[in-house]
Formats: sequence, structure tokens, C-alpha cells
Amino acid sequence: MSTLSAIYRGQVRHRRYSPQAHHFSYGLYMLALDLDELDTLSVLSRLFSCERFAPLSFRRCDYLGDPKQPLKEAVLQEVVRLGGDAETLNRVLMLGQVRCFGLYFSPINVFFCYQGEQARYALLEVHNTPWNECHCYLVDLEQMDPADKAFHVSPFMGMAMQYHWRIIPPKIEAPDKRVLVHIENRNPALLFDATLSLRRHDFARTALKAALLQWPMMTLTIVRGIYWQALRLLLKRIPYHPHS
Repeated sequence: MSTLSAIYRGQVRHRRYSPQAHHFSYGLYMLALDLDELDTLSVLSRLFSCERFAPLSFRRCDYLGDPKQPLKEAVLQEVVRLGGDAETLNRVLMLGQVRCFGLYFSPINVFFCYQGEQARYALLEVHNTPWNECHCYLVDLEQMDPADKAFHVSPFMGMAMQYHWRIIPPKIEAPDKRVLVHIENRNPALLFDATLSLRRHDFARTALKAALLQWPMMTLTIVRGIYWQALRLLLKRIPYHPHS
């Protein structure tokens, strides 16, 4: 069965420039799920399921909006709430994490919203830890204007800054092998950047199995990495910004 859904593998990289240099990169995988295909993806592999236990499982309650509302509908409503035009949007592709052996945490999920075959918006659902809060930013992919930071993520990063975006979305008409999400924090000098660089693999049992063998507990790998880097920043005496 051919699907627009896929698995993406690659790296996430963080670079801090001020007040002290600090950088790291990790390998990871993310699932790209066409929200119109959720009911059919489970038949492709026993490694993936929707709303029931599997090594990788999608649960509606883990994402934005009312869990009783279809996720695609909730995403489009959020696009409108943030000032976008959803009338002609026909497809939503979620690039993010799902539950891994029942455990879920995703620092960022990106909902690519398509107008025909063209990605029109990227809705970024950002989570923080340990507060487990959520905030969404809407990026118009035709004019990626900077956005004021409006959500406390890292206690080692203040709020007085703007996000600058560079995003290369998945291509529907001829699926591109590459996806890029690059975010810069500026005030006005460059303070920090984060880059997610991934390559596409078909949503198939072999690709899912390979990802699970390389990263058998993706959720724990993400959380462990967050706290390990926080400890390194603490030891470097990077200024602490408490959550308000």
C-alpha cells in the first residue's frame, strides 16, 4: 500500500552562542503521519497502531485540542485562531513523535498544512519539560516572518527574543527525501539555533523495525538528552531563568 505517511530519520542539532558556546547533536527518527491515513496505517505493520498498544502507537489525547475532536479538525481550527486561512487547506501531515512502548513526550510536533499539493502553513506545537505545557506558533511558509517568543521552554533561555524560521516541508506531488526545520533565536544578535534535518523513508515494516532497533526507546532518549544537556548548562553556570 502506497502512503503519503512516512518515517523520517536524521539529526537534531542545538547551538548556543551566548553567554557561552554550547552545542550538541543527536540522531533520531520522527513519524510523518497524514491525518487522513491514520485508520489505514495499522494494517501496514504490527509495529504501529492507532489507539491501542504497540511498539509505536498514535493516541489522539497526546496532541493539541479536544481529544474527542479529530486531530485534523483541531489543527485547522488552531490555524484560523492564529490568523491563518484554512478554507482551502485540504491535507495535514504531522511530523512528530508518537508513543514508544506506551511512553510519550515530544518537544515539537510540526503540522504541515497543504493547499492542494503545496505546503501553505506549518503549525508548530511546542512542549516544555518538566512543566508539560503546550504552545503553538503558526508559520506562513510563503513569508516566514519572525515571531516574538511567547512560551517558556528552557530555563536557560530568557523570553526577550524573536524566532526566525527556515523550513523546507515535505513535498506531496513528488515526495522530497529531505525535511528541514531551522529556528534561530535572535535579540537582535544570534543567541541560539536549533536544526531538525531528516530524510524520508517509506512507512513500512522494515523502516519501522530499523528505527526501533537503532533507538528502541525514543521517548526516554529524548527526555534523557534534555536533562543531560540541562546539567551541562548548569555546570557551565549559564544564567537560570525561572518559569513564571
